[in-house]
Order: sequence, then structure tokens, then C-alpha cells
Amino acid sequence: MPFLATPLVGGDAFEMAQRIGLDADRELATLADPVDQAACLRRYWDRIAELGWMATAVPEELGGAGGSLADLAALAGGAGRGGLALPVVLSCAVVPMLLAITGEDRRTILADAATGQARICVIFPGAACDEAMQSPKLTVSDGHLTLDGAVAGIETPPDPTHLLLVCGETDPVLLLIPADARGVACTRYQRIDGRLAGDWTFGKVTVESDWILARGAAVAWRAEEACDLGALLTCIEGVSAMGAIIEQTIGYLSERVQFGVPLSSFQALRHRVAEMYVEYENLRGLVSQALRAASASDRLPWRDIAFAKLRLGEAGRFVAQEAIQCHGGMGMTEALPAIRLARRVMMAEFEYGDRTFHANRLLVDARQDDEAA
Repeated sequence: MPFLATPLVGGDAFEMAQRIGLDADRELATLADPVDQAACLRRYWDRIAELGWMATAVPEELGGAGGSLADLAALAGGAGRGGLALPVVLSCAVVPMLLAITGEDRRTILADAATGQARICVIFPGAACDEAMQSPKLTVSDGHLTLDGAVAGIETPPDPTHLLLVCGETDPVLLLIPADARGVACTRYQRIDGRLAGDWTFGKVTVESDWILARGAAVAWRAEEACDLGALLTCIEGVSAMGAIIEQTIGYLSERVQFGVPLSSFQALRHRVAEMYVEYENLRGLVSQALRAASASDRLPWRDIAFAKLRLGEAGRFVAQEAIQCHGGMGMTEALPAIRLARRVMMAEFEYGDRTFHANRLLVDARQDDEAA
């Protein structure tokens, strides 16, 4: 039962991203110490920065490549298939979109982000909060603007230098905060998919005037667009990873012999793989539609993206769980790339809005349409 997944957007960028992802995944699999793993990720970050990945979506007049959505999709797809444990979507797409709103006098940070020198985390409204504290909030104290609160589980690049924070509801503010600013603390760790993350705490942080990049309704709109772009590219990454999982699962079943015959001859396992393939193709169709619609319009088709992201959470978890089951005892180890990809697919659900977030978003929109009718 041969199967070869076709990339949504192929080409040289896809092949390069896949190759680097595979190299990094193989090297990380040999390391047990989290410190060594973090150092390995930093080396690969520097490598992709030298290749200009972070400059892909930055306009040419600002020193970037002026790339298109297809270029970003190729990088995300290749990185997903290769299992690259770096925040490609965040750093190559989401950060440049948010920083593009800044004034001409503050474009230096965008240039630094494009070269990889500025390693920026993004905290959107609604980020998970520490149980003991409230979400980040701006207040005026003694004539100074201060920031208090905490967030948890924020994906970070290696050795983050800045935080890009969208704060406030009535008058949204886009803040760029140095990671080493007084009152800012971070507990760093690795997620189950090997990516770096951190819990950030803000204790009466005095906000400097030059940290405020923009404010007003434009910030809220840009944050929503950046989140949708992140969700779309994460779906593309997830589809690519799921295709690789199915390929590798079929390969394993074809090679592994039990009772004198390949596992692929067992009907129950063949049915499992067939169900995985159906879930994959359904998700692939939704993501393809969202990508086509996004490429044909100046505005991101948030409904298409929401449906695709909603489906990613369901299909991704199903494919990951079935892959683990098909690999039997080996599925409980970290020895196989397919199992590492399975963990990545499960974590992708929680990036840029999980199933509950996007389901509620679609439900509110449907109710508004009903009321308008």
C-alpha cells in the first residue's frame, strides 16, 4: 500500500526546509540533556537566519526578500515534514506582520528580526495565564504606565531578546519589551514536541515610551490578521507532518514482520491506515481551500482558516494516536521520527487558537448572521 504525500506548495524552499528539519531532528534525537538540545536549536536558528528565512515576508525596501504567502507556505510545509523544532511560523510570518505596523522611526527592530538578531516572542490577547496571576494588564501608577500579570506556555525562539505584546481591549497597545527588562522574569522549558517555551511574569514593569510601537484599533486588527496567518501556516505545517507520519507508518508496517508476514498484511492495521488517510485528505482539502482564498485576496479568509484549524485539532490528534498504535511498543518510544512528528501534530492544535477558540468564533459569526437576517 504505497503512499507519497504531495506538498501543498513545493519547490526549492520546501526541499531546503525539509532537509534542515530532518538534520536537526536527527541531531536532537541523539541528545538527552535539555541544555545540549537548546544549544542545538540555537545553532540551527543561526543557520536558517543566515539563509534569510526570517526576511522572507519583509519588504525589499526594508532589507527583506519581499516574499509571498506561497514562499511562507513552502517554508512551513518543509519544516513540518522535516520536524524542525523551531518557531518558523512565528518568526518568519507572525512577527514581521505585527512589526510592519510600526512607524518609520522604529523599523530598526524589523530589520533586526529579519536577520535573526532580534529573537522575538509574541503574546496575543487571551494567552494562557498563570493560575496565581491575572493576564497582562496596563495600569497608570504615579504617572507611569506599568505592566503586571503573567502568561504561560509561550513559544519562544532560542535565547529570546524581546517580547511583542498586544495588551488592552478598549485601547489596544502593541508593546516591544526587552526580555531582560526590570520586572520581567521567565521560566523556560521544552514542550513535548521539543520546541522551546516559557512562562513569563511581569511584576510592576515600568513601560518606557519607546516600547510602545502602536496603539488603537489598528493594533487589534493587525493582531487578528497575524493570528489568522499563524493559524493558516500552522495548518500547512500540520498537513505536511501528517503526510510524513502516514508515509512512515506504512513503511514501518511493510517492513515489520510478525508471525512470518508483514504487519501491513493485517486487515485491522490496514483499516487504521485507511482511516488516517481519510482524515489527512479531508484536512488537506480544507487547508488547500484556505490557502487559495488567502492568495487571491488582500484579506485573510478567517472563516476558511477557522474551519481548517478546527479540523487540524481533530484530524491531527486522530492521526497521531493511530500512528502510535500502529507502531505498537515502538510507538511508546522516541526512537522513530513518526512518533516525534505525532507529538508535534498534537501540539499544533493549541497554537493560534485551539478547537474551542475557533468553534466559538464561528458560532458567534453564525449567530450574528442569523440576527441580521
